[in-house]
Amino acid sequence: MRWVKLLGGCMLLAFVWLWILPRIAETSSVRKHMRLLEERNINAGAMFYTEVQENR
Repeated sequence: MRWVKLLGGCMLLAFVWLWILPRIAETSSVRKHMRLLEERNINAGAMFYTEVQENR
């Protein structure tokens, strides 16, 4: 039973990572935000929440 739960959790995580998140990235608001970050040379992986508010 524990292996079934583990497999189900892994499948759910893979579904979210490989199907849902790419669909969210295709929305206009996310593309607009990513373009803004690229224009200002902001590394999204290295910024803090307070820095996001300053650069909007």
